[in-house]
Amino acid sequence: MSVSTAKYIRKPLFVAAVRVTGANFDEIAEWCQGEIQEEDASGKSPGKKFIRVRVHNPKNPRQTKAFVGDWLLYTERGYKVYTNKAFRESFDEAEKEEVVPGLPLNQAVSLLKEQPELTLDQVRQKIQEEQTNQEVA
Repeated sequence: MSVSTAKYIRKPLFVAAVRVTGANFDEIAEWCQGEIQEEDASGKSPGKKFIRVRVHNPKNPRQTKAFVGDWLLYTERGYKVYTNKAFRESFDEAEKEEVVPGLPLNQAVSLLKEQPELTLDQVRQKIQEEQTNQEVA
C-alpha cells in the first residue's frame, strides 16, 4: 500500500495587536471597552492595575486581564490577551515575514485571496517570474 501525501500550509491568522504600556493604558481600555481594575493586594501596597477585557472563550481568568507589558489582540472573533512571551512565540509581524524574497506575507495572502485557485507554490513561482521579467527589462 502506498500513501500519497500533499503539502498544506495553515491559513494565516491576521490580528490587530498593540502592546499595553503605562502611556497607552487608559486609551487601550477605552479601545477594547475594558474596565480598569486592581488586583487584590494582600498587605499595605495596592495591587497591580489591569484592564478587564471581554475575551471570547477564555481558558482561564488570566486571559481576561491585560497588564502593562501584555499584548491585546483583536481578531474576527473578538479580543485576546497574550503575555509578551506567548505573543512573541506565536506571532511575527506580517509585513516583515517574506514568502519569497521581496514578497511580504501580507501581499502573498492578498494574492491568494484575489486568486484562491492558486497554491502558495504557484504564487511563489508567479512572483519569481515577475521579478525575473523586471530584471530583464
